[in-house]
Amino acid sequence: MLFRSFSVTIYKWRQEKPIVLTSAFELGSFNIFTRGSAKEVLQFVGSQVVSHSKPGDRHAVLHKEHMCHVIVKHDHLAAAVCTDEEYPQRVAQSLMLKCIDGFANVHGEKWKQVESNTDLPTPQLAALLAKYQNPEEADDVAKINKDLGETKEILIKSIDQLLERGEKLDDLMDSAAELSYQSKAFMKTAEGGNCCSLL
Repeated sequence: MLFRSFSVTIYKWRQEKPIVLTSAFELGSFNIFTRGSAKEVLQFVGSQVVSHSKPGDRHAVLHKEHMCHVIVKHDHLAAAVCTDEEYPQRVAQSLMLKCIDGFANVHGEKWKQVESNTDLPTPQLAALLAKYQNPEEADDVAKINKDLGETKEILIKSIDQLLERGEKLDDLMDSAAELSYQSKAFMKTAEGGNCCSLL
């Protein structure tokens, strides 16, 4: 079975609006003309899930056939990984923890001073995202179990359950300034049954 992980993004958690610190994408499964829109949508969905989380949370949020996995650490460093629905949760959690560790090793605590979206160079993210395209080769259960704790307790929610009462992802996307017109159209087309539908 083919599993896909599309993106990993590291955030400085803030409930009102998380700050993007760095990200990596694997968009080879998307048409070349839609990759820019897919990238914007992936980052938008990750930001929404992170902003509706709190320090200490680990979520696996389902929307259509895709998952957004999130970890928010107590120091407010967060990670989001967007995958297909079948991608193993434990492996997504391992990927996020390794990305957070790699980011922290390179940048220490200077991210705490960042106040707007940026891209702090972190080459490990792209390398880890590429490695984790094959979960069976990337997953070393013996090493990650102690880091993950009880991953089995991670609740899978729908995106609508995570959002505030009355909020809908479509409405948030329509009003989102960070999404281009093309990305909004891409999302609506994807939900209409396109073979490469996304979140």
